[in-house]
Amino acid sequence: MKLTFTLSLADFKAAFRLHRRQTLLRRLSIFIWPILTIVCFVIALASNVQSELFSLSFAVGVAALWLSIVLPIVRMISVRRSYKRIFPSNQTDRECFAEVGNERVVTGVTDSIELRYAWDAITGFSQDGNTTLFYTSKCSFLFFPTNAMLPEQREELKTIVARNMVRKQK
Repeated sequence: MKLTFTLSLADFKAAFRLHRRQTLLRRLSIFIWPILTIVCFVIALASNVQSELFSLSFAVGVAALWLSIVLPIVRMISVRRSYKRIFPSNQTDRECFAEVGNERVVTGVTDSIELRYAWDAITGFSQDGNTTLFYTSKCSFLFFPTNAMLPEQREELKTIVARNMVRKQK
């Protein structure tokens, strides 16, 4: 199955959203700092202003509040920067390709970069209506937009993945 597509920032963000939904810890990670902020401020309000508990919980609450604001901004900036790094600086078009066959998975940027992985190097697979991910490690993946595929290509991809995906023994 061969696919040529134009990679947009929205497709890139969709890949990271799908990746974030794969485990419970990744899903909950965006709520950890805001919850910690609320808990620390409630403890600070409930304690005596002169106590050591107040100063400690207030300090941790302020730090958690700062992290709950800064981390999403840093994540947004790093996703945009990573998207820009995919393409060479002199390349204006965002044309990419993906080829999934019985021997390997190949993705890349047209006339520039090509990544080839044999099926035994693929550790996981995930797909939704927007993105298809092939995991090469726990936090590293190849991706392409699912919505760029025809329905026949989606069925062909399911068949190829079912036939070639190596189930890892734990």
